[in-house]
Amino acid sequence: MESNILSGGLDDVNRLKDILSELNDYMDSNDALASEESRLEKTIKNKEKAITEEIASTTKKRKDEIEATYDDQLEKTRLRAKKIRNKKEKSKSAKISERIETETSQLKEEYRQMVLETKAILKQKKVPAFCNTKLFYALFLPTGMGDMAIILLSLIIILLIIPCFFYFYVIPDEKMIYLILIYFITVIFFGGSYMLIDNNVKDKHMQTIKRIYNIRLQIGENKKKREKIRKRILKDKDESQYGLDNFNQELSELDYELKSIMEQKKEALNTFENNTRLVIGDEIRARSQEELNSLKKEYGEVYVKIKDTEEKIKVLSMEIANKYEAYLGKEFMSVDKLNILSDIIIENDLKTISEALGYYKEGNY
Repeated sequence: MESNILSGGLDDVNRLKDILSELNDYMDSNDALASEESRLEKTIKNKEKAITEEIASTTKKRKDEIEATYDDQLEKTRLRAKKIRNKKEKSKSAKISERIETETSQLKEEYRQMVLETKAILKQKKVPAFCNTKLFYALFLPTGMGDMAIILLSLIIILLIIPCFFYFYVIPDEKMIYLILIYFITVIFFGGSYMLIDNNVKDKHMQTIKRIYNIRLQIGENKKKREKIRKRILKDKDESQYGLDNFNQELSELDYELKSIMEQKKEALNTFENNTRLVIGDEIRARSQEELNSLKKEYGEVYVKIKDTEEKIKVLSMEIANKYEAYLGKEFMSVDKLNILSDIIIENDLKTISEALGYYKEGNY
């Protein structure tokens, strides 16, 4: 039957110490390798992350640069189109004004002649100039709702606004007698003025005033005709008579240019997404591939060493457990304890480990 460690002597103790030392060395080496593996794994992960981020930032930057280039050209083209449209509108506005001037020139001349005629009549008949005003005819010869509105507004001003202004803002004391006095003065002043004009101007120059009134009606019709012509010209959508062909041609060319630039931008971005972006990624990866491969190779070597070391640790641990720990106990699976057993054997000239254990348990050591 195969002998066990208990029947062994000093040489067996020394052999076990060598085995434990070897196991400890492997375990220390494995810890160092595990730390190195963790470091390399983290370094590789950070490197791959840095590559991914560089690819993302570089592709975004290049794409933004492409878009900015085309957007700049689009903006410049739009500004050119805006300037041409402004020039076109100015030219069109000038042509429209010229057309209005041409088509209303006869009416304007008639208007000028009627104004001169009115002034001449007033001067010849020695009629006051205020007799040729809208207010005069509304107050003394009213004919329509417009004149009625002027009369009503005049009454409000004379009978309400003016008295209230003097009563609240001019007179220091707000007394009823003052209000009555203000109304009396106002009515006398404006009423007297009205009667004076009615008797001494209107009645005296009635024929002249009616003649001027008829001319004023003709002037009003003249203004309506000119306004009607002006509105008709402004509503006219036909621009062919304004000589705007050059502007329209330029705007058409710029519109085509805008569409062309937008199409080129779309194609450039498609090319970037389907080709350039991949090339940029490959270039960045290639630039870092040597370093990354070196790290991965080093990681692989460390991984193999760890695997080999762990296998040796397992073999030694099983050997120790089966051949030594089962007989000596876990307490003596250390070099320090085995040194004590060695000292016991040497000092007492013992033959076996079993005898040394007996001495140890008796408490002599």
